[in-house]
Amino acid sequence: LTAANFNGTATSAYYADLAEKYLPDADYEAGTVLIIGGEKEVTASKAGKRAVGVVSTNPAYMMNSELEGGVYVALKGRVPVKVVGPIKKGQTIICNQDGKAIVGEGANVFGQALETNLDVGVKLVECVIK
Repeated sequence: LTAANFNGTATSAYYADLAEKYLPDADYEAGTVLIIGGEKEVTASKAGKRAVGVVSTNPAYMMNSELEGGVYVALKGRVPVKVVGPIKKGQTIICNQDGKAIVGEGANVFGQALETNLDVGVKLVECVIK
């Protein structure tokens, strides 16, 4: 079945996150952590800020799809996230500089790692956005 528009009840999806389109102030790669700010609606994360979400790779549900020039930002669900430093499955993440996340706790937690990756550099880590 192929259709341009479908009205009905979905019982499953191929992908794993709930995303909404926002206007970014630059072009951002999938996995980039975004915050509210910049010259448009969203910008790359900064340490100490609360993330709005992460640039989605394949959103399951796409809100605000008619917005021209926007980027889909995963607000909930499973998505690869740019993480700096080692991380273990179950650890929580917070914003870091330049659109990346680091392991952290507290009020600014926005996700949790679903896998372990002990590399010290920047890498994509499968996380659940809360």
